[in-house]
Amino acid sequence: MNIFMFFFKILTLSLVCSSGMSELKPSEDYKFSLSADDSDELQYKLYWKRLEIDEIQFEIHCRASGWVGFGLSPNGGMAGSDIVIGWVNSDGEAYLKDTHAIGKQAPIVDSVQNWHLIDASEQNGITVLKMKRKLYTCDEQNDFDIKFETQRLIFAWSDYDPDNELLNWSYHGANRRIKSVVLLNFADETSGSLIDSEITDSFEYRLNNHLIPAKDTYYLCQMFKIPPLKTDLHLISYQVLIEKESLSFVHHFDVYMCKSSDFERVKKISNMGYECGPGIDDEASSNILKGICEVRTMVFAWAIGGKRSISFPENTGFRFSKSDHETVMVINYHFDNPMIVKDHKDKSGLKFKFTKNLRKYDLGVLTVGIPTTQLDIVVPPRTESVKLSTICYPDCTEKFLPKEGITVFAGNLHTHLAGRALRTKLVRNGKIIKYLFDDQNYDFNYQSNILIQPTKLFPGDSLILECTYSSKNKDQFTVGGFGTKDEMCINFIYYYPKIDFQICSSIKLDEDLTHFYGKFESFVSLTGAEFENSIRNSSKLIEKHIKKLEVSQVLIEKFKNFYENSDFHNGFCMGDKNSSIVLLGKKKFLNPSKGFNENKNCRV
Repeated sequence: MNIFMFFFKILTLSLVCSSGMSELKPSEDYKFSLSADDSDELQYKLYWKRLEIDEIQFEIHCRASGWVGFGLSPNGGMAGSDIVIGWVNSDGEAYLKDTHAIGKQAPIVDSVQNWHLIDASEQNGITVLKMKRKLYTCDEQNDFDIKFETQRLIFAWSDYDPDNELLNWSYHGANRRIKSVVLLNFADETSGSLIDSEITDSFEYRLNNHLIPAKDTYYLCQMFKIPPLKTDLHLISYQVLIEKESLSFVHHFDVYMCKSSDFERVKKISNMGYECGPGIDDEASSNILKGICEVRTMVFAWAIGGKRSISFPENTGFRFSKSDHETVMVINYHFDNPMIVKDHKDKSGLKFKFTKNLRKYDLGVLTVGIPTTQLDIVVPPRTESVKLSTICYPDCTEKFLPKEGITVFAGNLHTHLAGRALRTKLVRNGKIIKYLFDDQNYDFNYQSNILIQPTKLFPGDSLILECTYSSKNKDQFTVGGFGTKDEMCINFIYYYPKIDFQICSSIKLDEDLTHFYGKFESFVSLTGAEFENSIRNSSKLIEKHIKKLEVSQVLIEKFKNFYENSDFHNGFCMGDKNSSIVLLGKKKFLNPSKGFNENKNCRV
């Protein structure tokens, strides 16, 4: 074959494959899908859906004429991964192998095959594999359970088939991708696709080429005005608008509705924004918002990796009330700029979709989290695992929740770079009855909205949020703060019907903090009299000093033991309508026993 014919054949094959891939549709309806390759969405498409209670089905479309692999990984690497590999040989015979990897070498075939091939084909250089497995295979040595949490998926492919007997898979080379995703998001009768005819109004809000400062973390509180509304509306869907050039800058944002008292002042503002967050004077922010946004009610939060088009369950919506005046909405943007890029301008924003046909329930958001302060979140360096906790006490749910309770259906879990796992326990009558949210593979760059089986929360129930951090590669302490290199611990909980309940949390006792830091002479001498009066007045000074400490294993263990263990906490909660905080005072730290079993249907 001469060189001209060789390139002609390659070109023809490429066009055929590209054309075929663009027209290829999944063999049946799937609820979820993703592209493994962001730069070439048709290279590797994965479709999936949950079947019965304990089964899940996948369909892979890959532009490859050899073997195709898909796996669950502990950290995005190959070692320790649970991998399924399939191919169709030159005779049209299909094969599927359940394997596992123990290192950077060819996967090993499992002794028990838990993946089941439904169908397979190869045509025009495109391999299609359709397969299923149980969520819990009970092969704890070689398989991963598929849960309601973030999981690292790995993808690989080749243009060479293995020998059917030797199973000598060729090396994938650069044909490898990694994605984080929540494979299981609950869908029930409340979850439906949005019908265009439902939408009666829509508003779009964007930044106007806002200049992002040349610093690693930047918070912008941007106010937008909503025109007077002749009738109540329900927000039923929203779309996140981020241009390709800004994807690496926009990390997350929170959306709030404001209660205003000075409508003349509201008239005068024109989509005003101001820098907020770390290092910004709270008093200055309060003066800006005075009369404009005296009480804020959270609508939703979005973070990197989350879906950019969201529809609420079909019987719910977030109410925007009828008003003769313009109302104010605040979008709190968090921008990341670790490369200190200059002159980047951003036009990110949101498109809201409303209906006048009000749905059955108003949506609400409850925030459970450790306050983002330098004293309440402290992670010592060089530590594999540090678990911090906060409690929403039964006193708060008894005060705010109606007798019939509320229904929780979704949530966002949020920490920063050191975060590794988050879990929210639902406690009733002294026992943990379920993990309301549970993500043991948290990924800072994939913070998806997690849909759960709708669950009732009743008066007297408690919630315990645990955030686990790893600092094994850090040489300095990490403390609570808004910067990406600082830490947070938050669970935004979406529920219906909306009630007057916004925040529920707890913190370490001031007396315990004073006693602990009082053991270190350097802290006392540093902070002086303020230390004795209120240690929280000295939090910024303590933060600076913590980060200068000479780190030793003894010091690390002291901080780890103190922050992981408590006998008592100070509990507090807050409603929407009245911004005053309900202080519960000193409460015994809850250590409930587990009152449920995760049924994996494993036969002993």
